Amino acid sequence: MDIRKSSPSDGSMAAQRPARSGQVKPAILLVILVVAVAVGIWLWMRPSTQPNVDAGRAIAESFLNLIREGHPDQAWESTTAEFKSAQGKEAFLRHVKPEKYLTQPLEFVSAQTVTVQNQPRSEYVFRSPDGKTIRIVLGREGSTWKVDRWTR
Repeated sequence: MDIRKSSPSDGSMAAQRPARSGQVKPAILLVILVVAVAVGIWLWMRPSTQPNVDAGRAIAESFLNLIREGHPDQAWESTTAEFKSAQGKEAFLRHVKPEKYLTQPLEFVSAQTVTVQNQPRSEYVFRSPDGKTIRIVLGREGSTWKVDRWTR
């Protein structure tokens, strides 16, 4: 009668050891690193809530120049869908036409941050030669900044 002892190397009847805690730590660290990198990329790539001052000013001035040069329909077309919904084209044209100060060059006064629907937005203030103030708030539509609101 031949009696053999099984050895752990042949896999039969050998007790399996639990994974070593030293192998689990690198996996957890790798997961944390991947999540941190993903969050960093998202923060870096997310769209800003406001354009830089010069870019926003150029958009606001372009809108006002279209009105001043007699193209209010093009000015209206350059606005956000929310602007168009709040102020239909006919109403916009009707309100712009009699305003003589809009046909004069307007002076840029300031840029500031305002809150619209709990979001920070850029507001640009212009003044006519006779002292009337126009405020323009920009909003993002897709990847483009457009005039979202204005008050006269």
